[in-house]
Amino acid sequence: DVLSAADVVVTCKDSRKLHLRVEHAIGSLQHPMTDADLARKFHGLVDAILGAARADELIAHSMQIASAENLRSLAALARPA
Repeated sequence: DVLSAADVVVTCKDSRKLHLRVEHAIGSLQHPMTDADLARKFHGLVDAILGAARADELIAHSMQIASAENLRSLAALARPA
């Protein structure tokens, strides 16, 4: 599947070309991310804005979204203070 592939070519200063193709990148249907992978990625994206503790709360609330009565608390946690 083209959408799940990653194809990179790097041209070095000495004109060598390095090529790497990954058929099923992390996050594809064939190579899904684990909950730990998702949490690590989320922390990398939001810790600087929300802080690690708030990000942990947001992750915990997100894991319970199917049983949530509404999304108010989730939305409140997602807003920077």
